[in-house]
Amino acid sequence: MLQIPLEGHDTDHLKETHMLTMTVVVKVRLEKREEFLQAMRSLSSGREKQKGLRKSTLYQEIDDQTGFSLVYEWATKEDLERYLGGEKFRVLLGALKVLGEKSEISCRHISDGLSDLARGL
Repeated sequence: MLQIPLEGHDTDHLKETHMLTMTVVVKVRLEKREEFLQAMRSLSSGREKQKGLRKSTLYQEIDDQTGFSLVYEWATKEDLERYLGGEKFRVLLGALKVLGEKSEISCRHISDGLSDLARGL
């Protein structure tokens, strides 16, 4: 995957081992690819940083210019739930509906134990 950085998010979370993530996997319509990228940049703008959002990263599939994964890292479950009930999430869902062929959203909690295992590798 090719990582496309989204600006306006801090990196202090890299020192911590507890993380809540929301991942959006989407295949966009080829003719809507640039519009999708514009929408993702707009959603990640630093003008209104979401409370508790540690990082957001957009990845593009290497072999498929229409395949993307958007990964959000949240400080707490409450921060994620606030986002899920807010305007920016509704805008994201609208963009996925209009610009995407198919999409999937998943949330995961990565605990300290998993991080300890990863450090041992």
